[in-house]
Formats: sequence, structure tokens, C-alpha cells
Amino acid sequence: MNHIPESKKNHLWRKTIWHTDPEEFPLGPHHSVEVYCCEESNGYAVWYTRRLAKDDDRNTAGTENGDYLLAYFAKNKRDEAIEHAVLIANSDTAADAVIAALDALAKHAQKV
Repeated sequence: MNHIPESKKNHLWRKTIWHTDPEEFPLGPHHSVEVYCCEESNGYAVWYTRRLAKDDDRNTAGTENGDYLLAYFAKNKRDEAIEHAVLIANSDTAADAVIAALDALAKHAQKV
């Protein structure tokens, strides 16, 4: 049985945009980029989680690794929150293009 961490139970939708290939790096380092929508105490949040290596070529935008709150929606806007997360996570077929778009959004987001 898979144990779901308490912090992940409120996730409504998530997509890993890119992650380190475990076949190439079985012992690490593990890097990833993902977007998720989760329920908060008084609404819904869309997050961008950025964990890239320091020497990654995609670091040219000047965006630091971290968790970025991209959007917040009221309690009655659940579907809009999920739709927003889905649309930004699927804005392009190339992972690098999606990461560049997310980095652009992160410039105006709250970093946690």
C-alpha cells in the first residue's frame, strides 16, 4: 500500500513537467519541475515547484529554485483553479518551453 504524505492529500491535480531520469541518476541528484493545484483552508492555490540543478541550461531566466504561488482562487472557484493549472502546465509540447513560460510567471508570483 502506498502511503500518501499528509501534505499531498489536498492536491486536486498535479503534473510533473520535467524530472531527472532515475535510470541515469538512480542515487540522485533528483531534480524536477511541476505544477499543481491544491485546496487551501479558504480557497484553491496553483503552485509552480522548481527544483533544477545549478548548472542547468534553463537557469538563464534568473529564476531561483523554490515554490511559487502563481494564482489563488476563492472557495467557489475550484474548477477555475484546476483549469488554470492544467492550461499553464500544458501550454506547449516541449518541456523547456513550458519551464520558460513558468519562469516568466514566477517573476510576478509570491515565492515561498
